[in-house]
Amino acid sequence: MAARTVAIQLIRAAIAPAAARGLDVGHVLREAGIPAGLVDEDAARVTEAQAARVIQVLWSVTGDEMVGLGPMVIPRGTFRMVTLGLIHTPDLRAALRRLIEFVGIGIGFEVTELTGDATTTRMIVTPGGRSRADQLVGAIGIVVGHRFASWLIGREIALTAVELPEPAPSHADYPSIFGVAPAFDAPAASIAFGSEYLNAPVVRNEDELVAFLRNLPGALLFRQDYHPTTSSRVRRMVERRPLPDLLTVEDVAKPLNVSAQHLRRLLRDEGTTFREIKEDVLRDAAIAALASGRETVDELSARLGFSEPSAFRRAFRRWTGSPPGAYRLAQG
Repeated sequence: MAARTVAIQLIRAAIAPAAARGLDVGHVLREAGIPAGLVDEDAARVTEAQAARVIQVLWSVTGDEMVGLGPMVIPRGTFRMVTLGLIHTPDLRAALRRLIEFVGIGIGFEVTELTGDATTTRMIVTPGGRSRADQLVGAIGIVVGHRFASWLIGREIALTAVELPEPAPSHADYPSIFGVAPAFDAPAASIAFGSEYLNAPVVRNEDELVAFLRNLPGALLFRQDYHPTTSSRVRRMVERRPLPDLLTVEDVAKPLNVSAQHLRRLLRDEGTTFREIKEDVLRDAAIAALASGRETVDELSARLGFSEPSAFRRAFRRWTGSPPGAYRLAQG
């Protein structure tokens, strides 16, 4: 049952520059199997595979690795050349210095050097302007920098703070993206982490980099669990069950060697609940199945453990703001 989805806001942001240039975003969405109507529904979600495909198609139609979001076109192959220059650095400090130098030259906006003290380091990406596009480029920059830096050293860099120069959105996956809830309306996009990571050696080689690049953009768009949180461990356990709704918190607490009460408290500290995790698993499994088109709604309803299709339809509309049929249009 394992499946993950992402908020439609990512798709909106990705296609906006192409739409502004008069490019056929309908073609982009069709290639990714996303019904165009979902883009206007705030609670809509798409599978990770669909989101990755949108970026891949945009790369093709724009010829720009920033898909039009940056102040200049970044030719295809640029990221590959930059990462080849990072893979041979001795440690993370040297790799980040080199990455920051490139961003300042090649992307076209101001980048602040690593700043911090003996215990905490901040990476700051300052856009050249205050437009929504400039702010988005800064946010994307810190996501990409964080993900690639973690991959370079073979372990997740635990963030202690994230700041974004945009208003707080009504629908977003930011805690799952960064592992920490960000602060909004900041002067610039930035992340903070323990300075001890700067001494971590780069452990990847060119062969591993080639394999990593084959998995773009998914390897950078979607969070990798090097050190799973309690909620991600619980989610994995729920995903393995054919009927998640029948799973109790006691069923999950026992193999984790904690009491049900303590598990609830751990999940609450991470901003979620056991019921929310189960609902997220059901929602994501339903969206993935509808996008594939291999089951009828009645069959899907039964497989997910709903008493009747009407109960599934009500739950699906509550989760996504749309009926299941809206997602079936991906096959049209």
